[in-house]
Order: sequence, then C-alpha cells, then structure tokens
Amino acid sequence: MLLLDRVDFEPGCYVFDLDQPLFLTSGDQIWAECSSVVVRRAVTGVLERPAGNMNAERWAYKLL
Repeated sequence: MLLLDRVDFEPGCYVFDLDQPLFLTSGDQIWAECSSVVVRRAVTGVLERPAGNMNAERWAYKLL
C-alpha cells in the first residue's frame, strides 16, 4: 500500500501535484495521459483520474 501527494515522471522533469492524497494498493497501475494521471484499480479495473496539476520541474546543476 502506498499514499502519494505527488507523482514524479522522469525525475527532474514532470511532476503531477495531487489536490488530495492518493492511496494505491498492490496491483494498481498509474500512468500519465494528456497532462493528467490515470489510475487503474487492480481489484475492480475501474479507471480514475485524480485532480491535480502537471508541472515541469527544472533543476539547475553547476559542475565545479
């Protein structure tokens, strides 16, 4: 079981900030689709689209 408040897709690139915490159970699938997140529940097969915002995170690195 897992409780999420954000989903990172490709670290340092896209982040989906959830409006409410999302609870995932074993076997649930999660993916990005059209600037949103989709969850397929393992037990029922129901698709859910939690509310939130997809943001691009940019990290600046400086080599010394």
